[in-house]
Amino acid sequence: MFVGLCLPVGLVVANSRTVIGDAVAWWMLLGVFSLVAFVPLAVVGSLGASALRRARPWLGRWLGSIGATAAILTYASFVFSVVEIVVAPETRDPNSWGPVLTPGAAALVALPYAIGIAANTSVLVRLWLRSGTFTDPVHDGTKGASP
Repeated sequence: MFVGLCLPVGLVVANSRTVIGDAVAWWMLLGVFSLVAFVPLAVVGSLGASALRRARPWLGRWLGSIGATAAILTYASFVFSVVEIVVAPETRDPNSWGPVLTPGAAALVALPYAIGIAANTSVLVRLWLRSGTFTDPVHDGTKGASP
């Protein structure tokens, strides 16, 4: 969805040499090449979410945890690579696809991925703090419900 929203914005600000133009270009670049990782992560997370409501909430917890952990690692690698480009720049290839990032543009590029790290960390914490609701066979996965 994020890549899809960046495409029309990218057409408007393409080659504008502004911070937002550079950030959108990097979001599209990272987004297109990371679909290989995000599509399976979305499938695993969706299966986990649907299993939480069914007869096997323990499976949902594990699938959700795997999906959230993999997403955290993927987002963290994006943040690291963007920060590394600014902090320790290498000799730039003249045929590079991405624009040169300023520190402000790098912060803007890393922001949605940092938010993704925080959101998935929240999911992990909430999945594992609710242990009583997933293990009580009498209440079938709902806290406070009558049998």
